[in-house]
Amino acid sequence: MAKIPILDDFLTKALKGQTAEYGHFVIKIYLRVLLLIFGKASPYLVQGLWYAARGKKEERIEAFLKGSKVWAEDVRKITKANLVFFNELKPPVKGHFIFLNHVNEIDFPYDCYAIGRPYLANQVIKKTLFAYWWMVAMGSLVFDNSRAMSIAVSIKNLIAGLATTSYIVYPEGHNSYSEDILPIKKGMVKIAFDQKIPIYLALKSGVTSYQTHRKGNTVGYMEVGFLNPNDFSKYEDLQSHLHELMVTKKKELDVFVKKEIEKG
Repeated sequence: MAKIPILDDFLTKALKGQTAEYGHFVIKIYLRVLLLIFGKASPYLVQGLWYAARGKKEERIEAFLKGSKVWAEDVRKITKANLVFFNELKPPVKGHFIFLNHVNEIDFPYDCYAIGRPYLANQVIKKTLFAYWWMVAMGSLVFDNSRAMSIAVSIKNLIAGLATTSYIVYPEGHNSYSEDILPIKKGMVKIAFDQKIPIYLALKSGVTSYQTHRKGNTVGYMEVGFLNPNDFSKYEDLQSHLHELMVTKKKELDVFVKKEIEKG
């Protein structure tokens, strides 16, 4: 992609100091969604729209999730990436928060592939019309925490949604652009505690390599297991335990991914 100073400056600022070259790569990856919709992923788009027209929500969600996985497979192919698993991932179909570390913009295709569940997104996603439409189509829920009333409505919608699906949640709250685990935000942990929503925890490693290299990357995933909010007397204890567990297990996963890279 040709250098455009105004665009490059915008990308560097929007991506928290990452290079414009990385920004161009992100744009390329997300623009491929449009190409795939009219190509390899088109059967799932048609299926999803067909199910939506007939009010078959769960079938619609499944079709769009499969379409998202096509995007993830495309990202792997064009970047010649190696996806490895520390153990088998078995994310629950419904009734759970699925907590994952949040690294960068390349999280989404890989999480679509490895986890394959809808997201719990914040209201900012509404600013990107197409992304918002696709996220909702695949069963994702926008959690609006801008006002007390909107929070109450969002919690009500969340509880209703958990009856048929589980949601991917990034408890750190924002991209880290790092392999380190950031402090865990209060919001989703407190909701999990207050509403007694069980947590399935998984981790990923290696996604930061895309910030400096566009091909030959190795990305690894690990299933950590389940956390029951009923096992904690207050949400702060759950928050602290979650962070310690993520930090400890992330180090194990990092070692595993490093060994996989050394294998060549």
